[in-house]
Amino acid sequence: MKALVAILVIANIALAAWGLLAQRNRSGTEAALMESQLNADKIRIVRGEPEPAPAPPAPVRGDACVEWGPFSAEELARARTALEPLALGNRLAVAPVSVTAGWWVYLPPQRSRDAAERKIAELKSFGVEESYLVPEKGDWENAISLGIFRSEDGAQRFLENLRAKGVRSAVVGSRQQLVRLNTLLLRSPSEAEAQRLVELRADLPGTSVKAAKCP
Repeated sequence: MKALVAILVIANIALAAWGLLAQRNRSGTEAALMESQLNADKIRIVRGEPEPAPAPPAPVRGDACVEWGPFSAEELARARTALEPLALGNRLAVAPVSVTAGWWVYLPPQRSRDAAERKIAELKSFGVEESYLVPEKGDWENAISLGIFRSEDGAQRFLENLRAKGVRSAVVGSRQQLVRLNTLLLRSPSEAEAQRLVELRADLPGTSVKAAKCP
């Protein structure tokens, strides 16, 4: 009987000791968790590689060109004179261009080459310096070209000027020809400069103002 009581006493003591130890361990764990929560603002995520630098912005082109034309030699001179007040300097350039002209003013074929040359001399007496004897064989042999135009309106206006000088036998006709003309290219125009080109275009029918690739 005494032995049984001793065993029960020892068991109670052991149970009490185990409970006390478990309580201490639980308290230590809770304290550690509490400490980690209190220091949450100090937690840092450490990456294995540095953050990539932000990509630079795409470059923006500041240069652009506006094209005005095409012009005949006489029209080109007028256009450049009209632009002189803008003082565009080396930002303004001349570029050749090939266009198809669909109209011409001419004198019908003469009876012979001699007759055509006499007619050209007569034209000069009226103040018409520019004329061209058509050299090709066929229907247009010995015809005299006085001007090539991109529009019928332009050809008709030129014909009216000829008649005012006394030239009566000139006529307007359709004729597809590839001709070399010129355009004006303005680099990096301001809004005011581009608007001025649009305004001047009205004085030269048959021309246009548009964006173009800079040379």
